[in-house]
Amino acid sequence: MLKSNRGSSRGFTMVELILVMVIAGILAAVAVPRMLGRTGFDTRGFADQLAATVRFAQKLAVAQHTDVHVRLTASDATLCYDAACATPAPGPGGEKPYTVSAPTGVAIASPVPTLDFDAGGRPVNLAARLDIQVNGSGTHHVFVEQETGYVH
Repeated sequence: MLKSNRGSSRGFTMVELILVMVIAGILAAVAVPRMLGRTGFDTRGFADQLAATVRFAQKLAVAQHTDVHVRLTASDATLCYDAACATPAPGPGGEKPYTVSAPTGVAIASPVPTLDFDAGGRPVNLAARLDIQVNGSGTHHVFVEQETGYVH
């Protein structure tokens, strides 16, 4: 009687190899770019966070009937009660000073170093609509309207 080699061979079938290649291809096409390239996500997220911070500064000025200043640097935005930022303003959770910092690879570009809101919530000394740019993977804009202080 002849013995068959089929029972003793060990390896993968063609179907198993193709299935593994399909799964690896899906992961390479979908998951890996998302894990490696976060700058676009970080840029948009920080632009939204910066807009919320500027909106909060305006509402804080109205609620406390006092001037509130947003000091803008390339890497962060800080709320203060004076232009020199000697007196920090609290954040929504009461933290002082309230500062939002840009993630790595993201920067703020603002034509003014400090955005000032008066006690009525109106921006002070803006000649036109303010365009604060958040640069990273692409550019996102935070606009502050000259007359009303509307942030979008």
